[in-house]
Amino acid sequence: MRFFKLSLLVAALLMFVFHFSNSTSFAANSVQLKPVPINFGHDKCKRCLMKIKSKRYSAEVGNVKTGKVYKFDDIGCAVMWLYHDCHFGWKKNAKIWVTDAKTKKWLNAKTACWVDGEITPMHFGLGAYKKGETNKKCLSWKTAKQLLLKRGIKKENHMKKFMPKMWKMKAKKMCILK
Repeated sequence: MRFFKLSLLVAALLMFVFHFSNSTSFAANSVQLKPVPINFGHDKCKRCLMKIKSKRYSAEVGNVKTGKVYKFDDIGCAVMWLYHDCHFGWKKNAKIWVTDAKTKKWLNAKTACWVDGEITPMHFGLGAYKKGETNKKCLSWKTAKQLLLKRGIKKENHMKKFMPKMWKMKAKKMCILK
C-alpha cells in the first residue's frame, strides 16, 4: 500500500515538473510577451520620466528573459534607452511595440511603417502605422532607428550642456531595472 501511494506521489510530482518546465512562466528563454496596458496620465516613461499621455505615440520594450515590459512616451525614448543609454545583454532579442498613430493599436515596431514629420511627445518626429494604411513614405525599422538615435544624441548633448546636474540624476535612474 505504501509503495502504491509513493508511486502516485512521484507520478504527480513528475507531471507537475513536466507541465511547468514547458510553461512560459517558468522557462525564462521562452516568455511570450505582449504589450501591457498603459495607464495614460499616470504611468511614466522609463527614460525621460514624464507621464505618458499620448495614445498615438507610446511605446513599450519587453525583456524576453524576464518577461518585464517597460513603458515609454515616445519611440525615440525607447530607442535611446535600449540602444544608447543602457547596456543590456538582452537588447538584440527585445520585443518593441509602438501604438499605431491612426488606430492606437499596438504594432511590432520592427515591422511597422515609420513616417517622419509627426509631432510626437518628445519631438523625435516619427510615427508608426500599419503597413499599407498610409499614403506617406514608409521608412524601415533600421532607417527609423538610425534617425531616432541621431536626433536623440543631439538632444542628449544639448541637455548635458545646459542641465548637467539634472542629466546626471536622470542617467543614474534610467538604467535601473525594477
